[in-house]
Amino acid sequence: MKNILLLLIIFIFFGTAKSQDVKEYQDSLYYEIYQHRKANENHQIIHKSDILITMDPDDYRLYYNRGLAKLRLNNYVGAIEDLNKAVELGSKFNKRYVKFITSKSYVIDFMTDYLGEDYTLNPENGYKLVFGLKDSLQGALRSERTCFDVYYYDLTVKILPKTKSIEGSNSIYFSVVEDTDKIQIDLSENLSISSIKWNGKELNYTRVHNAIFINFDELLQVGENHTVAIEYFGEPREAPHPPWNGGFTWNKKRFNHWVGVSCEHLGASSWWPCKDHLSEKPDSMTINIQVPSKYQAISNGNLRSKSTLDNKYTNFEWFVSYPINSYGVTFYMGKFVNFNEVYTNSNGSYDIDYYVLPHHLDLAKEYYSQTKDIIDVYEKLYGEYPYKKDGIAMIEAPYEGMEHQSAIAIGDGYGRKKRRNYENTDYDYLVVHELAHEWWGNTVTMSDMADAWLSEGFATYSEHLFMEEKFGYEEYINASAANMDIIFNIWPMVGIKDVNDNTFLGGDIYNKGAALLNSLRCNINNDSVFFALIKDYYNQYKFKTIESSDFINFVIDYTGDDYTDFFNKFLYDTDPPTLQYEFTLENNTLVFSYKWINVGDNFKMPFSITMNDTYNHRIVGTTQYETIKFENVESFYLPNEKRFDKDIISRNAFTYYWTNWKQ
Repeated sequence: MKNILLLLIIFIFFGTAKSQDVKEYQDSLYYEIYQHRKANENHQIIHKSDILITMDPDDYRLYYNRGLAKLRLNNYVGAIEDLNKAVELGSKFNKRYVKFITSKSYVIDFMTDYLGEDYTLNPENGYKLVFGLKDSLQGALRSERTCFDVYYYDLTVKILPKTKSIEGSNSIYFSVVEDTDKIQIDLSENLSISSIKWNGKELNYTRVHNAIFINFDELLQVGENHTVAIEYFGEPREAPHPPWNGGFTWNKKRFNHWVGVSCEHLGASSWWPCKDHLSEKPDSMTINIQVPSKYQAISNGNLRSKSTLDNKYTNFEWFVSYPINSYGVTFYMGKFVNFNEVYTNSNGSYDIDYYVLPHHLDLAKEYYSQTKDIIDVYEKLYGEYPYKKDGIAMIEAPYEGMEHQSAIAIGDGYGRKKRRNYENTDYDYLVVHELAHEWWGNTVTMSDMADAWLSEGFATYSEHLFMEEKFGYEEYINASAANMDIIFNIWPMVGIKDVNDNTFLGGDIYNKGAALLNSLRCNINNDSVFFALIKDYYNQYKFKTIESSDFINFVIDYTGDDYTDFFNKFLYDTDPPTLQYEFTLENNTLVFSYKWINVGDNFKMPFSITMNDTYNHRIVGTTQYETIKFENVESFYLPNEKRFDKDIISRNAFTYYWTNWKQ
């Protein structure tokens, strides 16, 4: 019995001692992780968390901290696994932030609620709508659309603010390009048609959702020109969250009506009858906007005439001298005051007009002192402003900015709201962005909403180039990082064609589009070639509609390099390229091995490595493992949007990617 008691005492004593040693070891590791966190040493955090997890696999703090360390390394796949595990074990740390990282459904629900959308997007369908006939009627080029080409619109719209309704007519001038006795015109089904006439005769038509199929009683033949006149009326859709979720905005300011429309994804047919496909641009257009006589109507192009009607209304006749996409057509009704200036370049001059509400006149004059600086940069980068005869106009709109051609909506914030996470706030980047659209989106236009990144990606990247021109390469890096940090990677950047896909959701066509162009510049690694490429691309496709393949082929032909796998990854895959790497760091010698994974075989892209917080080295990776050795290294990190030093980063090395550290 005594021997048993002695053994028990010995067991308890040594067991307790061992437990105490273990606890002290664990505490020391926790403290070291804390120190590594302060020093931003994420590899060490992960390594020591691995050890602790083997000792205490149910401690959610370990998974949470390891997940954050992986996130700072841009290892999103590993971070999501760890953060989900932490939540499973009971973690309530930063619940909303963790959901934004780990749950696509949570992010999508947040976005759709914010924009006032009335649908739910499910993972079973790739978080896309289930598209039907209505979508293809709007988004596809059916034979009833391809058979004719619109060259001129003569539009008249009467605004009735008291009833939030409109009355109007549109004469559609078109050329026949394929023999036909039927064409498709589009008008929202909540607007009623009074008549459709051709050569003075009433025509029969059929409405299917928002599509109007007009039947002619004889065959229209190739080469003929015809005119169809449509009269209509009704209550147009009100915008739930303009301009992204569009429609009419019926507002009041100081007891006066203040009205506008925005309809980029919704479609121009939400308020006027037209051939509502992005590939269609008339050569010119007349826009008559009729408003109560104490108000003004501002629209695209130049004001040709102003006439009083017999019903206490005034007609404002505007004329657009250039091709214009349908969603770029707009109007603004309000009590505006106007001031203007003249922009002069080596080829001549053109007008810049500002229409603002009277109580903002002094503020607006100070605010718009930035306009000429912005134009200077864009004319240098891309070429002369494309709408000289129509001039530039900025209008105080009852919603935030929209790039309506030669009649840009800016809203009434006047720089009081910071719309970007950029460090430099000397300019309001809303104006920088919307002015860029006069080159990208209005002049070079996507032919399908699936390729809207061609508009928004280039306009967002123009913000970065503007900053580089004004403040230097370091500020360009800051801007690139700010946009990379809000990429969601929920859908591929290129959406589904022929269904008017809403690729604006999530914002990746803006931010990932800009990241693509920055990464392409890094890949080319010759700024003279890159900037010449962008300028020549713009001039080749000026006033045309294009798709992603046009840009891809242009880059490949221009550079002589095959960037197919690069574009496939950034445009048609959801996740960015992943850099897989492993390393040893012993006796101040870093041996670093790397390759790109989850990409095509011919994918290549640079990245960089920063050592000792003082030196940055540019590396070009491929899909084959390569190894590089550095001496006199005490510490290192791979710069990304969460950690970088703009002052030492190698030129053309700051690309967008995820990582996977093979331990």
